[in-house]
Order: sequence, then structure tokens, then C-alpha cells
Amino acid sequence: MDRRLLGHFERSWERQDKARRILPERWLTDERPAAQQLNELFLDLIERARTRVYDERDAFAMQQLGAVDARD
Repeated sequence: MDRRLLGHFERSWERQDKARRILPERWLTDERPAAQQLNELFLDLIERARTRVYDERDAFAMQQLGAVDARD
């Protein structure tokens, strides 16, 4: 097992658990296929939004580091 991935995996599950708490309980327990598809779509959209925010934040931080290096 690659331990470098373990932290990422654990954080991923934590994010999914937090996202699931956002949905109303009746949505989570709805057994209809369409409802389950919507639940998965919702969770996927939340994860994509978080990933995009993190990526943009990291890109901005790298730009700032580059600007600092250019001044030195």
C-alpha cells in the first residue's frame, strides 16, 4: 500500500461525509434510481467545486511565489 495516498483517501471520505450531511435525510434514503442518481450527481458537483477552488488557490499561491522570486 502506498501510504502517500492514504491521507488523500481519508480526506476524500471525510469530504463526502460532510457533503452527505448537507442533503436532507429523505433524499439520502430515497430508493428510487432517479433520486440515487441525483444524490451522486450532487456529491460529485460538490467535490468538483472543492477541487476547483483548491486548484485555483494553489495556482494563485504559486503565482505569488513566482512574483516574490522575481523580486529577489
